[in-house]
Amino acid sequence: MFDRDPPAPPSSQEVAGEDFLFHLYRGSELLQDNRVHDAKAELEQALRFQPSDPKGQDLLGIVYFRLGLYPRSIAIYEKLVQSHPEAIEPRVNLALSYLKTGQAASARSELERVVEQNPSHARAWGYLGLSFQRLGDFERASHAFAAGGHDVMARRLLDMAIQASPSAAVTTPASLAPEASGSRDSRRPPPPSVVSEPRAAEAAEQTAPGIEMPRLPTATWAAIDAVHDAAPLSLRGVEATPTAPAVIPPPAPPASVAVPAQVIAEPPPSERPRTTGPVPIATALRGALVVYPRALPVALHTSGVVLVQATNGFAARLDTLRSMALTAPAGEPLRRRVRGRLTDEPLGGASSPLVDFPGKSELLLGGAAGSQLVPLALGEEPLYLREDILAGFEPGVTYENGRLPVGDGDAIAMVQLRGPGTVVASLPEKHHAVEVTEGRNVTVRAAYVVAWSGRLLPRALFASEAPAGARGLVAFTGEGMVLLDGRP
Repeated sequence: MFDRDPPAPPSSQEVAGEDFLFHLYRGSELLQDNRVHDAKAELEQALRFQPSDPKGQDLLGIVYFRLGLYPRSIAIYEKLVQSHPEAIEPRVNLALSYLKTGQAASARSELERVVEQNPSHARAWGYLGLSFQRLGDFERASHAFAAGGHDVMARRLLDMAIQASPSAAVTTPASLAPEASGSRDSRRPPPPSVVSEPRAAEAAEQTAPGIEMPRLPTATWAAIDAVHDAAPLSLRGVEATPTAPAVIPPPAPPASVAVPAQVIAEPPPSERPRTTGPVPIATALRGALVVYPRALPVALHTSGVVLVQATNGFAARLDTLRSMALTAPAGEPLRRRVRGRLTDEPLGGASSPLVDFPGKSELLLGGAAGSQLVPLALGEEPLYLREDILAGFEPGVTYENGRLPVGDGDAIAMVQLRGPGTVVASLPEKHHAVEVTEGRNVTVRAAYVVAWSGRLLPRALFASEAPAGARGLVAFTGEGMVLLDGRP
């Protein structure tokens, strides 16, 4: 009788897969029990094992939404929509997150694609109506509400239009007529009506029954539902009141279940209260939260700061740093390089040198008053930039120091940058470029030169050849473009 071999131990891949499923299921259950913070911890732990899992990302996006971390929710759903363009619910969730941050135009664009793909999607029609309403297009908003079965909202907008201009010709959509009948899912948008400019857009919140949430995640997408969200979608991008938890419907509800959207209309700016109460600290901070995009190592935020996610180092000017998260201590200041040799002088100057941050890091860079940070992707041609406006660059970029002569022995410190990578420049808020072509030389004031690119050769003009003997002029010959400071 032979002894049986002991079972082989599970592989590390199998263990990781089991750990992923455990944390994913646990996070889903906690989310259903409205323990959102605990769900966030479990789902983030699950994604450490399988970072690209779409189901885990989908649930985490809902968690961020319910916590009011809308920029993070947007970042997740933008990535899901890009990798799964055929999926409907991630696009609807993205649109709802856009609405929460006051990006009605972006929400409208996503929702129009949804209803084009699925004309019977009632929630998408409701949110589309809200998007049109916030964009001031009350006619299309009314028809979108009607197409989604939200007759109260659609009729209310039409009534307000009539009250605002009784003489205007208003055609009531067929779906709002008393004799209208038929299934909500089978409705289509009626022909456009003529509505004059309404003065206000006030509406009551539509109610909807709660839907029991699933116990375990499935292969289908989950949907954010704002039906029970106590705070209206704000036009200002920052929530005026804390956001109550939203209810997540089942991933695959039966066809007979209709989920109407929450539709809250707000009065136009002229009719809103001019005073507001204090804003909770957490709400104010969430409204100003910056989110590092995963797909971009260097990104320009809408607030004007530059977000850097370096994996193999980044050089940044000290006075541009607003925050940093480092995995290794910062290195020494970079030194100027002249004719291929390093000097003892710090790159950027002694008062604000550029410092090397090795390894992985997250940096937040901000510009000085009167300037704006601009990430520039280098091409085949080198970039010549004033040394005092060089804010940072990736490790693939090489540099060489030089000088732009301006006459009388004076010169402006410049840096030649080339190679694959991104350069961050602190440009003046007002700037413009002039083009130099063969046979067409361009003369500029040297003090206003910010940068140039292309095959250009600068030369300081002697007083004898300058107009009226002016000094400080530089002539550029060759082919390229010169960037000039546009300030007085």
